[in-house]
Amino acid sequence: MPKLALSGGKPAVTVPPPLWPPITDEDVQAIADAFRRVDVSFPAGGGAQGDFERAFAAHLGRRYCIGMNAGTAALATGVHLSGAGPGDEVIVSPYSWGATMGCILHNNAIPVYADIDPNTFTIDPKSIAAKVTERTKAIVVVHIFGHPCDMDPIMEIARAHDLLVVEDCAQAAGTLYKGRPCGTLGHVAAYSFHAGKNYGAGEGGAALFDDEDLYQRALLYACHITRHEELRGTPLYKYSDSLIPNTRMHGLAAVMALGQLKYLDERTVIRNENTERFTTALSDLPGVEMPWIRPQTEPSFHLLPMKYKADQLGGLPRTAFMAALNAEGVGVGAYVKTPIHLRPAHREHRFYGKGCPWDCPLGVGGYVYKEGDCPVAERRCAEEELDIYWSCAGRECSEWMDQVVAAFRKVVENADQIPHDAVDDGTAYEKAKSRVTEE
Repeated sequence: MPKLALSGGKPAVTVPPPLWPPITDEDVQAIADAFRRVDVSFPAGGGAQGDFERAFAAHLGRRYCIGMNAGTAALATGVHLSGAGPGDEVIVSPYSWGATMGCILHNNAIPVYADIDPNTFTIDPKSIAAKVTERTKAIVVVHIFGHPCDMDPIMEIARAHDLLVVEDCAQAAGTLYKGRPCGTLGHVAAYSFHAGKNYGAGEGGAALFDDEDLYQRALLYACHITRHEELRGTPLYKYSDSLIPNTRMHGLAAVMALGQLKYLDERTVIRNENTERFTTALSDLPGVEMPWIRPQTEPSFHLLPMKYKADQLGGLPRTAFMAALNAEGVGVGAYVKTPIHLRPAHREHRFYGKGCPWDCPLGVGGYVYKEGDCPVAERRCAEEELDIYWSCAGRECSEWMDQVVAAFRKVVENADQIPHDAVDDGTAYEKAKSRVTEE
């Protein structure tokens, strides 16, 4: 029986994970050409940014797109458009990257946390409905890991209470809900093009809309004054000024995003095929539960979220299991770790200082975030969270996937040899790669 790498054996994974995003010669040439042009500095609705915006809007079938410097800016713009501000509330999941909630705080509004579905880890519509008050202005949903939220009941809640729905699609490029792409289901969609995303362009983001009023108000709020020429002749134009946060997308990021867009559909198909192959290969393995997929959805996983089942491996702590896998060169971790509502900034009301936005005199006060507020999300973080970065959108992933499958089986089959106090100090994965290189 092979010796665990954690105990000095050879790591099971000896090939590097696939590089992401793939950069083609065409991408390099497009960037070089852009350097020689003068239209990458964000002319009014044109140039490289305009080319990208029109193409991405057409790709998703939305009327309007604004390229931005990050998905965070797109999210903050969406919350702003809801009118949320001091004393107002926005409902959101506690299980995500901080930007999903930070966009609420950036508008000096109060995040109210709804729990998640135990199988998809997306926000639970029933929990949303229970959190709506007369102060609620919007709902921010995140298609976490690339699995779509259950949008039909969420939109029903929004219509019943006249709420704006902002979709955080940072991890959901290529994901479908009942045949419709994520980013076309709410009122505002926010995308991120960070290099690690399914649709990666190094950096950048975008906000998308169908409603003309939302689009025009977004231009006024989030774009430099040169872009406001689109508002000339409208009632909003008199407010055009340079007071706004300038969130413009860099021209070179737009060039990169436009180039990568051509391959998004093809790479999504391959990513999903690889996901099915990998999860099927591990479906019978004790201790690890593969992702569940809601009917009538087609996730395109950004991270592959699994559930760890300690009781199936003799009570082996999750930290020890992850340490053993990382030593084999797999590269697993916990994405959220601590639900946002239980982190110090929330529990101590420290963001803008002086307790804002929670203790703003325009609000009702008394906001307390505590354990038990979102039990499903809390249990996921404390006991089950086990995620692997999933950049398998190419045919060249086969050997790496086979070795990762072998590593999972090796660790599970030798689980009784793993010390319960084994902890990854954050270097096990890198050490495994170094050992492979040296040997």
